[in-house]
Amino acid sequence: MEIRAFLAEITAKRGDSGFEGPVAGRIFEEFQKYSKEVSIDKLGNVSAQMGEIGEEGKKGPTVLVCAHMDEIGLIVTGIEENGFLRFWQIGGVDPHILPGGEVIVHGKEDLFGVIGHRPPHLSSSSPAAARLDELCIDIGLPKSKAEALVRVGDPISFRAPLTRLLNERVAGKTFDDRACVTAMIVAMEELSRVKLRCRVRFVATVQEEVGVRGAKVAAQALEPDLAVAFDVCHANMPGASPWETMPLGFVSLGKGPTLHPALFRRLEETAGALGIAIQADISSGRTHTDADSAFLANSGVPTALISLPLAYMHTMVETIALRDVREAGRLLAGFLKGVDEDWRDWLCV
Repeated sequence: MEIRAFLAEITAKRGDSGFEGPVAGRIFEEFQKYSKEVSIDKLGNVSAQMGEIGEEGKKGPTVLVCAHMDEIGLIVTGIEENGFLRFWQIGGVDPHILPGGEVIVHGKEDLFGVIGHRPPHLSSSSPAAARLDELCIDIGLPKSKAEALVRVGDPISFRAPLTRLLNERVAGKTFDDRACVTAMIVAMEELSRVKLRCRVRFVATVQEEVGVRGAKVAAQALEPDLAVAFDVCHANMPGASPWETMPLGFVSLGKGPTLHPALFRRLEETAGALGIAIQADISSGRTHTDADSAFLANSGVPTALISLPLAYMHTMVETIALRDVREAGRLLAGFLKGVDEDWRDWLCV
């Protein structure tokens, strides 16, 4: 697949947590290229099955692979007398990034808007970071016309087209976590050319940004033997400690108490065999990804976490390396090719 073009398309699709329908529809179409069993569950997760469980006595495991497709966003909470829209956040939105931002208000029709804040010339105090309750969205309409098109509770998504940078890097919104959905599809494309010895359910999950909900539903329903979650981690960026970030150019493998050490070793071995540069991403407790829900589903699921380094998380200029997306997909495909009826032997070592 052409990664940059696909990323530009799906990051432009609306998909705030709880309102993922438009991006889910596009991912559904893409999944159909590689699977005859594609579905959307009651919560909105899009899933595709590849491979088979196998014959009795030679039974490969069922593997859940998930990456969330929802994004942070905003929601309308009121309309001022001057027609400005009040709003609140969906997910972890930092008010620092909002002034001057461009948005789409999804009312009876999509309306372009800008987020305004009073300039320093009109402030009697020293400049300070804006609070959510100080900000409004200007859609250019008086109250009567705004009320005819917008209702309290309408979702608002950010408008930030993908931008090409040098060194095969791109910036934009919603790479958290649609870059990982893309990597998952890279793996599906490669796996469509081989015969798997396990059954794999690829799931683009919903509502991760507001509580890791979609992965919980998917894992409960599938009852997998193993799980691999895909998400982003913090890449090196100005002002951030190198102890808390990862360099671009590597695929990160999660390591910590909620992630199974045998799966880490297996992924590490696969990366070595494929010549894929990796680094360990350490979590001392929760990972704050879909892995947390998969790990505790039913009676427990051995889970791994593959992460893409991403700079400026939860902003409109999230930055990734396209090569990392390709390599992460290649790593996942290589790992899944090696999962067969002997999985318990290496899982327990």
